[in-house]
Amino acid sequence: MVTATSILYSVSAVRRLLGLGDRIMVKIREFGWVVWVWIQGKRPTFISKKAFKQHFVDRRKAEAKGLVVTQNIFESCSYAVRNEVRNSVYKVNLRDDAIACECDDYKNQVAFFGRGCCKHGYAVLNQIGFNSLKDYLNNVCF
Repeated sequence: MVTATSILYSVSAVRRLLGLGDRIMVKIREFGWVVWVWIQGKRPTFISKKAFKQHFVDRRKAEAKGLVVTQNIFESCSYAVRNEVRNSVYKVNLRDDAIACECDDYKNQVAFFGRGCCKHGYAVLNQIGFNSLKDYLNNVCF
């Protein structure tokens, strides 16, 4: 089950951030501005929450690169985003306050953080010439 904490601060994220394999035991605990990380056979360390948040965004931007974006010819602010590997399609809508998607990742981000941007949203942002959700929201004219 995804929670507000586990969506950002997870053992999987630590493994990706530190380039660790699946067989090494890792434990984490969240504190103020850092996450305490214990790796089997090593001294405990801390990773900043800022690093986790940047990893969260960077991962979704990287996953967006393999997606195919098609604008809906009947609705100028609506896009279909296709993942050809998974054979899935999600509808993404441009709004003045968000890039809204029907996928679970986007729904979880909105539920936990009030807003968000999934890989499908980043694929659309790339298509329309924006590098970040912040840039889009600062320049949107509806």
